[in-house]
Amino acid sequence: MTRVLVSLSAVGLALAACTLLIQRDAAPAVAAAPLGAAARPAAAASGDGQPAAATGAYRGLAIQLRTGFGPVERYGPLLREIADLGADTVMLCPCGFMEHARSQGIFVDVRKTPSPPDLVALTKEARRLGLRPIIMPMLLLTNPRGSEWRGVIEPPEWNDWWRQYREFIIHFADIARDGGAEALMVGSELVTTEKYTAEWIRVIEAAREHYPGGKLGYSANWDHYKPVQFWDKLDLIGMTSYHTLADKKNPSVDEIAAKWKPICDEVAAWQKKIGRPILMTEVGWCSQEGAAMAPWNYYANQVATPAGHEEQRRLYEAFIRAWNGSGALGGVIWWEWQETGGEKDYGYTPKGKPAETVLRRWFSESRTSPADAATNGGR
Repeated sequence: MTRVLVSLSAVGLALAACTLLIQRDAAPAVAAAPLGAAARPAAAASGDGQPAAATGAYRGLAIQLRTGFGPVERYGPLLREIADLGADTVMLCPCGFMEHARSQGIFVDVRKTPSPPDLVALTKEARRLGLRPIIMPMLLLTNPRGSEWRGVIEPPEWNDWWRQYREFIIHFADIARDGGAEALMVGSELVTTEKYTAEWIRVIEAAREHYPGGKLGYSANWDHYKPVQFWDKLDLIGMTSYHTLADKKNPSVDEIAAKWKPICDEVAAWQKKIGRPILMTEVGWCSQEGAAMAPWNYYANQVATPAGHEEQRRLYEAFIRAWNGSGALGGVIWWEWQETGGEKDYGYTPKGKPAETVLRRWFSESRTSPADAATNGGR
């Protein structure tokens, strides 16, 4: 039995999640499929706990879940928009928190994170719309010092931190099971933790016990996927895509695609050795001039311009050109879909921008037939 602590950081209010019976099962590996091939939705674990085999590469968008107040009403329309785009997958990203990189505690702020019933409802709604829901919990820092981020955390006492992190992932594994999620990512870009292979295996084993039959993955930072030593315990290799792709603003599609070529070759060669499909968990660029130079830096040029929107479009076009047909990829999740967008927006979302047209075309080229959609079990 496991008890999960959910707290309000501002006032220290603690709530305990209900204890749940633990089961143990193994999840099947997912076969990589070229992005050039048709992607067909597949059902997650059925009501009797039996998993259904996935077919085709995941093609979807991510939604960051930023509130615990009315999340079904707030994010339900975004799910419908993603389905309308032609995607077959959505990545739901709830957050947990640490105060800063040297803090000991991990907590879930109920003001900022959907409750288990609400996240289960969102997951089921995604299924109803024909989307394959993937849940990726992320740790954020509420009061980072300087340039701190989750990739550099160093808590004072690691054993206690790992105990808390297991409980954090179990919390979301229970939700993934109850909602019938397609997959659960057990972490995202936690670079300084990755050397603790034995602890990560304990996290993975705990997730399998609580989420029997589901697929598990981990999302590595774009420049730190090779040191990870627990890929063989997972079904999906997750990685971000924030590579430097230009040394100037407004590069052409040809120039960006040329920068991708050696990266694609290196990743594909490495993937053959690991034998797991790669899921690109964060493929995205701000609609800012210079986004190709430092894709991770959304503070670099916070102004919306036609040239910035065009650079984002070119980055989308170049990624598709460079990776299309790659047998190394098991899927692509574009970062990210939000409520706002349009000509005045300079963030990552392609919504209402030229990049959205690129996405619609890409999704439509692999849109499933009605017969294929039936394999989703109507969920």
